[in-house]
Amino acid sequence: MLLLLIGSCTAYDYGSRYASWMGLDKAGVVAAAQWYVRERAPGQKVCLYVATCAKGRARLALVKDMAAWDVEATRQLAWDRRFSDACPGYTANLALEVAQGGPQSPPLGTERAVWSFYLDRFRPWQTHDFSAFSEKPTEPCTPEHAIAG
Repeated sequence: MLLLLIGSCTAYDYGSRYASWMGLDKAGVVAAAQWYVRERAPGQKVCLYVATCAKGRARLALVKDMAAWDVEATRQLAWDRRFSDACPGYTANLALEVAQGGPQSPPLGTERAVWSFYLDRFRPWQTHDFSAFSEKPTEPCTPEHAIAG
């Protein structure tokens, strides 16, 4: 009985993550970014970053043009990183950062967020998290590249 319970919880966990991965699209990411601003960082503008693979390691790249962002490539890289050990690194697959130079400081701990396939949305990233925001420095988020806020 205990094994059945553990198995069903594990199946739900992976099932919900798979559904989040399968349903990942631009409109959903923008809606999740808008939710994050509304609920976690009111009055702020946020930029989207996606994982890329440079020299065999993952790093985050600022999305400057949403129309040009290849969401399918992002989904595939997230899959390959999880199941094929491709492009290793303690770097998020999708992330947000509050734009610099805003009218007010963001609430403490909300300056950066990472995508959670478990929650199907962005969650605040903390420096003590099990994963890194990005192993390499990222291009700064500026208001002209904001996708929400």
